[in-house]
Amino acid sequence: MSTSISNTEIKINQQAFIDELLNDYKLMCLSREASLLGRKEVLTGKAKFGIFGDGKELPQIVMAKFFRNGDIRSGYYRDQTFMLAIGKLTVKQFFAGLYAHTNIEKEPTSAGRQMGGHFSTKFINEDGKWLDLANQKNSTSDISPTAAQMPRLVGLGLASKMYRNNKELSHLTNFSNNGNEIAFGTIGDASTSEGIFWESINAACVLEIPVVMSVWDDGYGISVPKKYQTTKESISKALAGFEMEEDSNGLKIFRCKGWNYQELYSTYKEATEFTRVNHKPSLVHVEEITQPQGHSTSGSHERYKSKERLEWAKEFDCIQKFKEWLLSDDNGLG
Repeated sequence: MSTSISNTEIKINQQAFIDELLNDYKLMCLSREASLLGRKEVLTGKAKFGIFGDGKELPQIVMAKFFRNGDIRSGYYRDQTFMLAIGKLTVKQFFAGLYAHTNIEKEPTSAGRQMGGHFSTKFINEDGKWLDLANQKNSTSDISPTAAQMPRLVGLGLASKMYRNNKELSHLTNFSNNGNEIAFGTIGDASTSEGIFWESINAACVLEIPVVMSVWDDGYGISVPKKYQTTKESISKALAGFEMEEDSNGLKIFRCKGWNYQELYSTYKEATEFTRVNHKPSLVHVEEITQPQGHSTSGSHERYKSKERLEWAKEFDCIQKFKEWLLSDDNGLG
C-alpha cells in the first residue's frame, strides 16, 4: 500500500490551514474592535480607566499556537488576544472586567476587584479542590506593578523543573505532566528597565528553567522613547551577555517583527521547542509592534509621537500587514 500523500490529502490540509488563518484574522479583528470600543466606553464615562492590547494581536495569536495544556502564563494586562486565542476569555468577560462587574460568573478573573485586563484562570473548583491543571491551559492573575510578574514566572518555571527531576512528585499528575510544561512570560519593553526584570532573568538562567519570555516592543514607555531608557535601544542587545554559549548556562535569544506572520511563527516554534526539549529559558524580542490608541485612556500619543511615526504605525499595523499577506500572490496558499 502506498504511503505517499495524495493530492486530495494535500488539498484538505491546505484548506484546513487556510481556515485556520481566516479564523486567526477574525479573532484579531474581534480583539481590536474590543479595544476600540473599550476606549470609547472609558472616555464617555461608562467605564473606568482602561489599558488595551491593540497592536499586539498577531504575535499573541501566534504565541497561543504553541501554548499547550499544562503550560502557564505569567504576563501583564495587554494579553487579551492571547487569552481569547486559548479559549480562556470571551468578549463579554473582557467588558465585564472593564465595567468592574462584581458577579464572579460574569467576571471570572476577579469579580471586578482588579483593573480591566488583569487576566487569570481558575485553579480550584467551587468545592475548593484542585482542578486538573496538567490538562488545561493556565494563567496566573495579572497585577498592576510593572515587571512584578517576573519573580512569579521564575517560581513557575522552577516548579516545572522540580516535577521533572523529582520522581517523588510524579504521582501529582493533576499539577504536572512530568515537568513537560512551559512557563510563558510577557512584558512591555519599558518594564524591562525594572531591576526585578534583570534579577528574574538572571535567576532563570542560573536555575536553567523552562521559561519562554516575550517582550512586546513598541518603542515607547508611555511617552518616553526607548533610547532614553534601554541600553543600545534594544533589550535583546542589552541582554547579549546572558546569551547561551556552547556549554554555558544562559538563555536563547530570538528576535522577530510583530507584523510578520511567517517570522513570528518560525520564531515561536523554534523558541518553544528549544525550551520544552532542553528545559532551558528563551527570550523572544518582538520588535516593531504598534500601539494604535496610545498607552492608555489617560492620554493621547499624538502629543508626543511625530507625524512620521504615526504614519509608519498605520502602515505596519499587524492586522493590516496580515491581511496584505493573506491576499498576496506569494503566500504559498494557492
